[in-house]
Amino acid sequence: MSQNHEGESLAPTGSNQIQWLPWGGSAFAQAQAENKPVLLSIGAVWCYWCHVMDEATYVDPEVADYVNNNFVSVRVDNDHRPDINLRYNVGGWPSTVFLTGHGGYIAGATYLPPDQLLAMLMEVQRTYRDQKPEVYDQGNSLLRQRREEVAKIAAGAELGEELVDRIARRVAGTYDPRNGGFGEAPKFPGVPILSLLLHLFRTTREEFYRVMLVKTLDGMAASPFFDQAEGGFFRYSPAPDWSEAQHEKMLEDNIGLARIYLEAYLLLEQDRYREVASRTIDYLMNNLYDDEARGFRGSQGAHSDYFGLPKESRQGQPSPPVDLYCYSSWSAQAVSLLLSAAWKLRRPELRLTALNVLAKLDAMAQTGRLSHIYSVSSPPKPAASSQLLTDWACLLNALMDAASYAGDSERYLERAKAVALILMAEFGDTSNGGFFDVDSDSEAVGHMRVREKPLPENVAAAQGLLKLHQATGDETYRETAQRTLSAYVEANRVYGEFAASYALTVDLALNEPIEVTIEGHLDEGHLDEGNLDEGHLDEGNLNEGHLENPDTQAMLRAAAQVTYPNIVVKLVEALAENQVVAHVCLNTVCLPPVSDPSELALTVAEAVAPEASSFENIFQQFGGL
Repeated sequence: MSQNHEGESLAPTGSNQIQWLPWGGSAFAQAQAENKPVLLSIGAVWCYWCHVMDEATYVDPEVADYVNNNFVSVRVDNDHRPDINLRYNVGGWPSTVFLTGHGGYIAGATYLPPDQLLAMLMEVQRTYRDQKPEVYDQGNSLLRQRREEVAKIAAGAELGEELVDRIARRVAGTYDPRNGGFGEAPKFPGVPILSLLLHLFRTTREEFYRVMLVKTLDGMAASPFFDQAEGGFFRYSPAPDWSEAQHEKMLEDNIGLARIYLEAYLLLEQDRYREVASRTIDYLMNNLYDDEARGFRGSQGAHSDYFGLPKESRQGQPSPPVDLYCYSSWSAQAVSLLLSAAWKLRRPELRLTALNVLAKLDAMAQTGRLSHIYSVSSPPKPAASSQLLTDWACLLNALMDAASYAGDSERYLERAKAVALILMAEFGDTSNGGFFDVDSDSEAVGHMRVREKPLPENVAAAQGLLKLHQATGDETYRETAQRTLSAYVEANRVYGEFAASYALTVDLALNEPIEVTIEGHLDEGHLDEGNLDEGHLDEGNLNEGHLENPDTQAMLRAAAQVTYPNIVVKLVEALAENQVVAHVCLNTVCLPPVSDPSELALTVAEAVAPEASSFENIFQQFGGL
């Protein structure tokens, strides 16, 4: 165990003096039968103060005795149950929450030392005993408020460019011109914000967007916020200038930042961003990829004593532990990243990993239930009783990206249609538009009885449906996506600058997609994907080779720099030796092929104004698409 207690498991020995129960109906039934309030502890394996509270507060004999005699204690892992965390987190981790026997909110705090927790335990227990009707009235009132807030998220308002501009101004207002980044310390990377800035600079070429991007990307990459020894970014910086780091590393953050730097490399033509993207992907593959489970683990625990050492001094030292579990949503995001990076970084081995992970996820999905967490080498944990929108939405996007980057597009497209059907049937709000974060559960307890509609998951669902519409022409997908986005015309305001991903997706929805299909050279042999349905790809199916054709890279850069908002890039293996071309298509018609990357932007402009162009039917060019 490290001296600073970072990186240990969620429930170390100290907290085992508390009789913890998993979230579920049985725990709340016990609370009702024994007339006790519930102590809900929400933590995470990567959370430093969670471990401190376990080892300094819950280990206290007086605290443990009082909790066990007067409360029913429930423990939840934030990463395993993001749905519970969304409803009960009180501002950070750990969240120490007190509930009625029916799940109504009483009071809450974050980290508490033993004396403060004991005082709060006594006050809550006394209030629950002496003022139970009032406590229940308060809890029911808060539950009604949640229902009312969800009901306000309703389609009807029209999408417009002014919405994108309004959120862009909101983002710019939080920019730190001295240090880069957004907001005050502690500084988080803000992946959705950076994604929007990349999009806005590409489409407008406004210099202030480039300045914000470069200042932020350079500041993060050159500072201790980026692990200069092993690659990968830490969770946040306590200092505004990125000069310090809170040393846990999160899977989702690193997936997002690898994608940001990869896109910035192509858009801004800066090799240093390519290097950061590649090293971040190396970190993911070396530290968080679980080859046996075929998925990515959620985090690596903080350990300042280790991460503070230079590279040569780390050799021989045990590295901080990683999460025991893989996560479906984040593993699907990793699939999308790796499929793109295989082409853009000339690393074909990444495609093999991506397709193996995708096969695993899709095999689970074909059973009708997609587990949020999975592992083959760790002790079993109680599965989430609910199906989560985030898992299905991310899988939909991964399947659509496979259809664009991995060949055999028809098979991936058919699977994407099946996933979209489940997405809309199980999570869709048919009355008001948008998607609920969990499926319907008649046995849900407390605030879990309110199906929330968080913006990030709805944006992911809308993005997947827009991709599916572009590939199929089925208007149902576009209409559902637009109705989803319409529901947040006003509701996005509560997210502040973190509505950035919403603004980007609205801009895509407002512009007809232009497809740019690049026939490039893989030079990697051929993958035998015939056994993908069984959920496995053999490494022997990948022949040696590299993505080394410079014309393919030049065409990718040209596509990344097109100013039209909604560009859908697809890649297929070239039919003619040493002939790299791009086909620019709108719906089912295409312009003549482009072989000169410098002409791609002009060709896209002609596609947007078809009256000045000579179109060809796409099916004459790609009979198999």
